Amino acid sequence: MGNNSTIISIYPRSRINDICEYAFRNQKTGEQMTYESLGKQIGRSTRWVSDVINGRTTPAREDAEDFVRICDNHRAIRMLKHMYGDAPPPTDPRLMADFTGALYNLIKQCEDVISAATETIEMERRRRPWQALSDEYERTLSHLGKQIEDLFQAGDDVHILMDERYGIDPAIHQKNWLVEARANEIVVTDPRELIRRERQEVLMSGGLLL
Repeated sequence: MGNNSTIISIYPRSRINDICEYAFRNQKTGEQMTYESLGKQIGRSTRWVSDVINGRTTPAREDAEDFVRICDNHRAIRMLKHMYGDAPPPTDPRLMADFTGALYNLIKQCEDVISAATETIEMERRRRPWQALSDEYERTLSHLGKQIEDLFQAGDDVHILMDERYGIDPAIHQKNWLVEARANEIVVTDPRELIRRERQEVLMSGGLLL
């Protein structure tokens, strides 16, 4: 079970123009932007916007991210993130017609993660530190990982529907979480502090610093 840095995406990079076009054609801003108004917000010309939408110019990732973000289309944002391996692809909209159904699915995925995590805890409890990873335990860990991915997908679906139905931007949830995480010292807010803590851990374990 080794590490693999390969980006997993069902969208080839050549489809980045299609994602931008989809975002423009299905804007969620409340007012239909023109090529000109969108270009001004990105800092690009009207011609550039037209060329991107019509496939004559391939935008860099940063420009494409600005493009879909300004269009406020969260499915396009998810597609672009997935293209670069940063998120799962969006769920088919035909499976997201019912907000209550999406919430029930989120509950089910939470229950599935709890079940898989409980099974993993039991196997970890029985396993000795010096034992090699067994095929059975590897399958259990893989199952747990897949259930976690299902939970991420279900959570993102609820975020999208909350925005589409009630205008609650998913960025608000991230901001609220970040405020609480910083207050409770859950996250490291300074990279230099992370370096200090890593060095301290190495020293306490009797290791050598590089």
